[in-house]
Amino acid sequence: MLLRRRILSLSASLRNCNHGTGDATLSSPSHFSTYAKAPIAAGDVLIREVKDWFKRDVQQSDQLINRVSEILGAPSSDGDDRAFHHQLSGLRLRLTERFVLDVLDHTHYDILSCLRFFDWAARQPGFHHTRATFHAIFKILRSAKHFALMLDFLKRIDGFEGYRHSLRLCDALVIGYAVAGRTDTALQHFGHMRFRGLDLDAFGYHVLLNALVEENCFDTVDVIFDQISARGFLCAVTHSIMVKKLCKQGQLDKAEAHLRSLLPSDPAGCGAGLGILVDALCSQDMFQEATKLLDDIKVVGTVPMDRAYSIWLRALIGAGFLNNIEGFLQQISPLEGCEMEVFRYNALISKLLKENNLGSVYDILTEMMVRGVLPNKKTMNAALCFFCKAGFVDEALELYRSRSEIGFAPTATSYSYLIRTLCADGRVEQAYDVFKGATERGYVLGTKTFCILTNALCWKGKADMAKELVIVASERDLLPKPLGGCKIIPALCDVGKVEDALMINELFNNSGVATTFGMFVSLIYGSISLMRGDKAARLIIRMQENGYTPTHSLYRNVIRCICAMEGDGINFFLTLLRFQLSFWKHRVGTYNMFIEGAGFAGNPNLARSVYNMMVGDGLKPTLDSNILMLQSYLKNEKIADTLQFFQDLREKGEVERRLYHVMIVGLCRANKLDAAMHFFEEMKGEGRQPSIECYEVIIQKLCNGERYEEAVGLVNEYRKCGRPITSFIGNVLLYNAIKSKGVYEAWTRMRDVEEKIPEMKSLGELIGVFSGRIEMAGELKRLDEVIEKCYPLDMYTYNMLLKRVVMNQAEDAFELVERISGRGYKPNERTLIILDRARRILDGLNYRSNSRQRQLE
Repeated sequence: MLLRRRILSLSASLRNCNHGTGDATLSSPSHFSTYAKAPIAAGDVLIREVKDWFKRDVQQSDQLINRVSEILGAPSSDGDDRAFHHQLSGLRLRLTERFVLDVLDHTHYDILSCLRFFDWAARQPGFHHTRATFHAIFKILRSAKHFALMLDFLKRIDGFEGYRHSLRLCDALVIGYAVAGRTDTALQHFGHMRFRGLDLDAFGYHVLLNALVEENCFDTVDVIFDQISARGFLCAVTHSIMVKKLCKQGQLDKAEAHLRSLLPSDPAGCGAGLGILVDALCSQDMFQEATKLLDDIKVVGTVPMDRAYSIWLRALIGAGFLNNIEGFLQQISPLEGCEMEVFRYNALISKLLKENNLGSVYDILTEMMVRGVLPNKKTMNAALCFFCKAGFVDEALELYRSRSEIGFAPTATSYSYLIRTLCADGRVEQAYDVFKGATERGYVLGTKTFCILTNALCWKGKADMAKELVIVASERDLLPKPLGGCKIIPALCDVGKVEDALMINELFNNSGVATTFGMFVSLIYGSISLMRGDKAARLIIRMQENGYTPTHSLYRNVIRCICAMEGDGINFFLTLLRFQLSFWKHRVGTYNMFIEGAGFAGNPNLARSVYNMMVGDGLKPTLDSNILMLQSYLKNEKIADTLQFFQDLREKGEVERRLYHVMIVGLCRANKLDAAMHFFEEMKGEGRQPSIECYEVIIQKLCNGERYEEAVGLVNEYRKCGRPITSFIGNVLLYNAIKSKGVYEAWTRMRDVEEKIPEMKSLGELIGVFSGRIEMAGELKRLDEVIEKCYPLDMYTYNMLLKRVVMNQAEDAFELVERISGRGYKPNERTLIILDRARRILDGLNYRSNSRQRQLE
């Protein structure tokens, strides 16, 4: 009664934890954070009661099995198993078939531990493995899909004498290959046995028969069934396997007829196959037929119905027919032949957990505790998942840490829930420890859990731990294959650990994990940061071989890095060029990319070599080729080579408007203004209209050189062409007006333009205001409305205006910033610098005012 009162005292608050229905798939860390603040006060009381409940069924033999499991799960040093052999021998175990089967069942999630124990047991004096223990180890290997390991195990057992005395090798091979799904090989060994006058026993025949049904070898099934019948091995297991065969063939009516025929003579055989047929009917949504079958057979009274009812209830729960949990709990127990055993509770809890119906899960757990239902491993895993989803992180961790004490073997799902919950709670080190425990037991926890943990470690600045996690998982062949969401490689590259990132990528490749586009980009830029152009080149080749297309800037940076290498840089450059020429159909485009890359890397001579290679390859350089070659010379200030190359193109008649544009802009940026002006005038003389950018850069350079007359004259010419003043030109004029009165003086000589074009007159007045030659009639902080009539505003314009306001009236600067933000412009760093200057001016004024006031006092 005390236990009941203590449990029920928590029930009311826990019922508030029903979060409704929804998808319970383990999708992201945010999914678990939904339950991080659940309104439940579990505390030490609940976890203590749960642990006491779980301990009820832990007998002395279970404690011994737990100790064996601990020894098996402990990592060996350098592959030396002598320590665990010594520890197991020290327990003085009395090995029996039952005990070995119990240990294998307890540790079946840890393949390595199972194999170590199985091998150790075979070496112990007085014990020989039986058909049942062989079958158990084969089933464990098959369920974990370790077929390669299983086949290797089958090949090795012939080499150890201990196995020869345990079981006839031919029997073991037939059973092993049958369980592994290699029925063709199993039948070959069975044929060899019969040829030598040997035969399988009842156990071996049924294992083979079941494997043939599983692999849909129905013709051979009938042959083996006849052999079983002829030897008198026919039993309930045989009937259940034959019912399974008929169900897999879709012959449900024949399966039902077969079961009904067994009712008078073999009720046990009918009960063995009944659950299989019920499962098949329910999987076809034939719930009414399944229910009627159960009712008809229950009337007989001699057929064991327990398993069939369990399967039927599980199907009803999965189909959503039992949503009224409280009513279900009240009605199910009185059903004749259908006591509410632990696995039925477990099925219901599993459904409710998927629906996030946590209040009802708690109701069922407390119901089980109060009724004294003995929990099993599935119940314990369900409780752990419940604690995680309800936000009881400490309680879930305590339950996990008590696994040896209470006989708890977490499943992959439980590990995933716990790891994600700990990550969502920011406890990444503990999540890391749990993950290592899972990998040591042979679990593959899935892509999302792996990515969530590695990313959480990286975000917490623990990239080294994430790296170790990948290495451990790789060594145990437990890396999930799709890892596109894993951020460990970018994280390592971001903190400068590029070599570690490259090593991790190699582990991924060796484990069959595909390198994503983002991983390639991070590795390439990381290699570039180390000035390892050779690695960057190899990575970009591999990237293309994997079907990804590198961006233009990525390729340019790789080429630049290769060109900067000492020694074999040119060889890598040419190797990469040859690969691209063989990879891409557009060969001219490939040559152009390398011309640009070499020029960008500061090696115009190499760019010209590529240009000449293209010509030597019989390809005609395009306009883009010529532009890239010109830019290569100009960027590296090879002015003589630039002029010569341009002259060569002129002689070939290949000079176009865009080439003039490149020459003018490039010469201006190389501070060769007079040369740029020469080509500017030449361009106009040939009837080619210069681009807006040509006007902009020349006007800017003229102003920088205080050649305001020429700059204003060029603005005059530009405006007469009908082109509107751009933000760049307007900002250049106002910026220089703040610096010098010469801009305004040059502007005043443009009276004819101002009379014909009204906005030019407004621009002239603005230049006068910014140069201090004209007093502003209105508020200076609203001058943007005037500027907007002359040319489009941008943030640079506002910063100049703000600077002018600070020079005139510093207190108005803050109101102007509010006005800027209100008009949708985002202040930048330059804005903050100007505002800081305004604050210092105002602080200085306040200081002087206060000093004067103190003097007067």
